[in-house]
Amino acid sequence: MDIIRYILFAQVFIAFFVAGGVFFKERNLRNTTLSLLIALVGFHILLFLYGSGDLGLLYPKFRGWFYYEVAFLFGPLLIIHLQSVIRDKNRLHLMDVLHLLPIVVYWIGYGDVLLMDSNIRNQYINDNFLNRTMTWNYLLAFQMVIYTLGCVILLYINRNALSVKRKQYALFLVLAYTCSTILISYLTHYADGWRDFASYYAILTMIIFGIGYLLFKNPDFLKLIRKKYFGSTLTEKDMLRIKKKIEHTFKTEQLFLDSNLSISALGKYINEKPHHVSQTFSIGISESFNDYVNKHRIEIAKERLHDSKYKNYKIEAIALDSGFNNKVTFYKAFTKFANLTPSAYRKLK
Repeated sequence: MDIIRYILFAQVFIAFFVAGGVFFKERNLRNTTLSLLIALVGFHILLFLYGSGDLGLLYPKFRGWFYYEVAFLFGPLLIIHLQSVIRDKNRLHLMDVLHLLPIVVYWIGYGDVLLMDSNIRNQYINDNFLNRTMTWNYLLAFQMVIYTLGCVILLYINRNALSVKRKQYALFLVLAYTCSTILISYLTHYADGWRDFASYYAILTMIIFGIGYLLFKNPDFLKLIRKKYFGSTLTEKDMLRIKKKIEHTFKTEQLFLDSNLSISALGKYINEKPHHVSQTFSIGISESFNDYVNKHRIEIAKERLHDSKYKNYKIEAIALDSGFNNKVTFYKAFTKFANLTPSAYRKLK
C-alpha cells in the first residue's frame, strides 16, 4: 500500500505538469477543459491521499471537503471537451451550468457533515463511512455511468463527421472514462474503506495520462501502429490518384450541391471503394468528408450572397440551393468557414 501511495503522490506532480503544458500550449476551450480535467485528477488524488492517510487524522480541518465536488466535475469536463473536439464547440453555454447539479445535491445532502467542527467531522466520517459517506460514492458511480453513456452516444452520432485523428482521440478518452466508471462502480459496491480505492486512482491516472495525453500530443500514434502492424491495401500512389479524382469531380461536377451526397455515393461516382475514399479524406486530404463538402458549399453560398441575381432570395433558400438540408446546419458551417454569419456577409459589398 505504501508503494502505491508513493506512486500516486508522484502522479500528482505529473498531472499538474501535464495540465500546465496542455493549458499553455493553446488557449481555447478544447485545451482548457483537458488541462482542467488532468489537473483535477491530480488534485483528487491529493485529496484521497490526505483523507485516507495519517495527515487527515493529524490535520482534519479539510477532510471531506472538495473530494466529491472535484469528482463530480470529471464527467462534465470530459463531455464538454469531447464536444469541443467533435463539434468544434468553442465556448460554454448557459445550459452547461446544469452539469453542476450533482454538486448542489451533494452540498444539500451532506452539508451538515461538511459544516461540522473538524474533529467531530473527522470522527463522524470514520464511524459512518459505510452508511453515510458511501451513499455519495454510489451517486458518483451513477453519475459516471450517465456521462459514460452520454459520451458514447455523442461519439456514435458524430462518427461519420469525424476525421480519423479526432475519432481515435475521442474514442480512447471515452474508453478511458468507461474503464474508470466500471472500476469505481465495482469498488463502490465492494469497498470497506477509503484505502480500497487506491487501485482506482492508480489505474485511472495511468489510463488518462498514458492514453489521453499521448493521443493529444500525437493523434497519429494509433494510426501509425495500425499501418505498421495491420497494413493497408491503399498505397500513397492510389491515395493521390483518388484525391485528384475528388478534387476534379468537385470542381467540374459540383457534386457537393447534392444535399444527399455521402462517401458511398461519391465513391460510386468516381468508381472507388468507399473505405478508400474515407481513408483518402482522413490521411491524404487531412480533412473530414463533411468539412470538405461544406467548405465547397460555403464558397458557392458566398458567391450567391453577393450575386445580384440572388438578391431577392432568402438566406434559407440560398442554403438549400447550396446543398444544405436546413438553415441551422448552414449557419454553423458558414460561421465556421467564413467567420461571419450569412446575414453579416451579405451586407459586406
